[in-house]
Amino acid sequence: MNRRNFLTGCAATAAGAVVASTAVPAAAASDGKVSFADAPLKMSIPHGWFPGKELDEKFAGVASYGFPAYEWLGPNGDIDALKVSMDRANLKLSCIGGAGAIAPRQMVDPTDHDRVVAQFQERVQLAHKLGCNTLIGLTGNERDDVSRDEQTANVVTCLKRLAPIAEQENVTIVMEALNVLVNHKGYFMVTTAHTMEILQAVNSPNVKMCYDIYHQQISEGNLIKNITDNIDRIGHFHVGDNPGRKQPGTGEINYKNVFKAIAETKYQGYVALECGCEGDLDDALRYLREYCLTWT
Repeated sequence: MNRRNFLTGCAATAAGAVVASTAVPAAAASDGKVSFADAPLKMSIPHGWFPGKELDEKFAGVASYGFPAYEWLGPNGDIDALKVSMDRANLKLSCIGGAGAIAPRQMVDPTDHDRVVAQFQERVQLAHKLGCNTLIGLTGNERDDVSRDEQTANVVTCLKRLAPIAEQENVTIVMEALNVLVNHKGYFMVTTAHTMEILQAVNSPNVKMCYDIYHQQISEGNLIKNITDNIDRIGHFHVGDNPGRKQPGTGEINYKNVFKAIAETKYQGYVALECGCEGDLDDALRYLREYCLTWT
């Protein structure tokens, strides 16, 4: 469906739309904005999409559309003031960065494991201060001096050190696979199958996958099957359309079908927009709510 044609006609048709029991018709806020408070998936959005110089202004924008949470992988500044602003807007923080980086060494290199563990312990304390229980894990970049099998074993060893910390602290590490064709040349963990191999070897309920729909579309496609076959080991979703990593409706991914498939698994975690916003913000969010998150 053409996004612009949809947006032109949606105002006239939304009131009469009938949706299946797995989705709720898009409600409108009192100011006419669509609301994500009743969405069939628990959505999170970057606060940077919203205007304003102060966090209170940005968080007010997030809350005005009924989002229960915002995404900020690198929260910084006055953390106590940040928490006050979050609470004032009644928002949760869906995920932050936790362990490892898109860089050399990291989890693939055992000489770097002590640093990664210390990094994770520090980030867990930040997560607790902000009421967040999901932290991204990154393997680091592929090495050329040892085999991929040895690097996989190193990642497992590192995660087996991190897992007991996560379990004790009641947080979840979500390991993110990234594409190497467009964005992150040289990154080690790319496919869903490789991610699941690592998670199975670690065997902890507190170590799961961050399934980034944008990255996995580029790397391997087969989105719905890979998601539904592995949903028990997926702890967080990132969303962006391809090409361009903008909001749903700007590229080739059929987010209506992908989101419906996720909802039908009864997934209870966050689905976070980790992408740019192209064009008018209200149009982008109306399309997301009234088309991608409503189905008949």
